[in-house]
Amino acid sequence: MNAQSLLLQAADLRVNYGAFEVIRGVSLSVGDGEALAIIGPNGAGKTTLFKALTGEVNCRSGNVNFAGKDVTSMPAHERTIEGMGRTFQVSRVFLELTALENVVVALESRRRSRGEHTGAWWHTAPPPDLLAEAVGLLDQLGIASLRGETAATLSHGDKKRLELALALALEPKILMLDEPTAGMAPADRMRIVEVILRIRREKGVAVVMTEHDMDVIFSLADSVMVMNYGEVIAAGSVEEVRNDPTVREVYLGKDMYHAAG
Repeated sequence: MNAQSLLLQAADLRVNYGAFEVIRGVSLSVGDGEALAIIGPNGAGKTTLFKALTGEVNCRSGNVNFAGKDVTSMPAHERTIEGMGRTFQVSRVFLELTALENVVVALESRRRSRGEHTGAWWHTAPPPDLLAEAVGLLDQLGIASLRGETAATLSHGDKKRLELALALALEPKILMLDEPTAGMAPADRMRIVEVILRIRREKGVAVVMTEHDMDVIFSLADSVMVMNYGEVIAAGSVEEVRNDPTVREVYLGKDMYHAAG
């Protein structure tokens, strides 16, 4: 991968919670349109690494470059404007708003950040083109029929899909997906995989994700990074990591390895 194709690059990141070092010298790189999966046991530091990459926590040392800029000191909302889309283990949506209103808010935020005209205040008269785009995003995620439902009443899986719609509304260069299929039924997980694959194919969006479901990882990822106790213990292509004896034994398990092989 040449330097021109790099979208996200982190070098020697170190994060402390008090005296405890949670991230210990982690480096990674993600190219345009590439999908990287970060795996490891609970407590390995995956979510903290996500927070460091997206600006939710400060790094004690190291640097983060995104889309050609040093964003190490840039707060999370500014990294979002630069093109980082983000979802969370526990979905973050506006629970008191309908699914449609959630997406409209995200679209208006994108337009305002770009200095574009947003029309009347969304709650009374959202512009027709904005409404159409919002419905289109909900349809893309398979939840257009729920557009009038209050987000608080949606199922766990539908909340996760709505959160992904909010991230896509910002037209990100990269999607940072923290456990995107956590708590979903198998059929719902595969629907999310299909959506993400389509987004990558049609829009060329890069993906960085943490995920426990190895079927999801094998379906989506170009490369895999394995963490344990805040350190990277293996990295490479899906096949390279899958065939690493330590990773196979400790994280995949022999049965999962043979099932996926």
